[in-house]
Order: sequence, then C-alpha cells, then structure tokens
Amino acid sequence: MLRERIAVRIIGVLCFMVLLVVWFGCQPAERTSQDEVRTAKMVEMWNTGNVALLDELCSPDYVRHYVDIYEDIVGIDAFKEWVTRTRTMYPDFHVVIDEEIGAINKVIYRWTATGTNTGPGDFPPTGKKVKFSGSSIVNIANGKVTEEWVYSNNAALLQQLGYRTSPPLTETTFARVTFTQGKVDMMSETIQLYKDSVVLAAQSQNGYRGIYLLSDFKTGKGISISLWDSEEDAIANEQSGYYQEQVDKFKDFFTAAPVREGYLVTVQE
Repeated sequence: MLRERIAVRIIGVLCFMVLLVVWFGCQPAERTSQDEVRTAKMVEMWNTGNVALLDELCSPDYVRHYVDIYEDIVGIDAFKEWVTRTRTMYPDFHVVIDEEIGAINKVIYRWTATGTNTGPGDFPPTGKKVKFSGSSIVNIANGKVTEEWVYSNNAALLQQLGYRTSPPLTETTFARVTFTQGKVDMMSETIQLYKDSVVLAAQSQNGYRGIYLLSDFKTGKGISISLWDSEEDAIANEQSGYYQEQVDKFKDFFTAAPVREGYLVTVQE
C-alpha cells in the first residue's frame, strides 16, 4: 500500500509538471524592442514600397505562402517583385496591423489592407477602391523572417473590383436575347436606365443567373442577354409582366419594337 501511495504521488507530481510546461509554453512571448522594430519596418515597407528593407528583415531562403491562391514566393528578390507589382496595381496601398500575437520565434498578425486599383497588373485597372483583411503566420529565426503563411479572402477582393463568379452550366441553362434599335443620341441614357431598372428587376426574378448588355454607339443597336436556370423560368418571369414593364420604360429611347429570341447555353469558358 505504501509503495502504491508513493507511486500515485510521483505520477501526480509528474502530471502537474507536464501541465506547467504546456501552460507556460503556450503563453504569448513577451514583446521585445527587436520585435516591435521588425513589425514597424515591415509595415513601412508595404506602405512606402521601400523594398530595400526586406534585405534586413528576411532571411535569404525566405518563403511566402498565399494559401490556396497563388504559387509560393521564394526568395527575397521574388518578394520584392511581388510588393512592387502590388503597389503598381494599388499605388496608395496601405496596411495596418489590427492584432499581433507573439510566441517564441513566431508571430501572428491580423491585418487590414486598402488601396485603389489605378495601375496595370494581371488585369486592366478598374479605378475601384478595395478593403480586405487577412492573417499572417510568420516564422522567425536568428531575428529574421524565414517563412510566412498568408490567409485572405481573395474572392471578396475580386468582388470589390467588379468581378463576378458564374455558376456552372446545366443542361437547361437558358439565354433570353433581346435585340433593340435605339436613338443614337440617347445611348448613354438608355444604358443608365438599363443599369438602374432592368438589372435590378432581373436580379429579383426566380431562376436568374446573370445579365449583359451589348451596345453599338454608332448605330444605336443593342443586345440584352439574360441568363436563367431554364427556359421555363424565363417564360414564367415574362408572363408575370416584369419583362413588358421594363420594355415600356424604353419607349422614348427605341425607334423599333424589340425582337426577342431564346437559346440554350451550351458553352461557358
């Protein structure tokens, strides 16, 4: 019995020591002046484009992972090119650190970035302002950043730039195509009315998938293309009166009655 009691006590002491090690190992490391300087310089680098700072901030074998979005950025020179390209697309690019959690040889940032897409890049500039947030897990060795794992909502960024995702085609995806002849000197007013009225009305209909307007400013011709889950959906919405209601709004802009046709959508790319 005595040996059993002693064994139990020893096990209890060992468990308590293990818990202490785990507890203190999980506590955030106390921030040092070196940590604060490194964070401040990294923010300065992004906000000013002074990529020369990366030579002192990052190790030569630096790797940056954009999870599920882009290929890894390997090396300081590649990182410099990435920053320069970002600031070319968004000349006023600005990032702030919302929260910072430090541990031994590791720091986690929660950040918010803003910018205006006025410069060239992977796509023509849109002129739109964006704001998006993300998190970065940064690994540090010998005072320098060796690796980063960056998580951000790229879909939200693209949406702010005006890009839209399209659902995949089905065997029943249907396009309602309407050909119009309008007054050349009223094309701008016609397009604005289409944006303000037709688009919003279509978006509220059952089975709606998307809508496009093609315009020829020289001839006044227009082609409206609306996509629907099925031909039945398109017909049902037209029979509800919504289609004719929209057409009637353009009576002062058109010089001939619209011609309406329908097609199955067979290819999407």
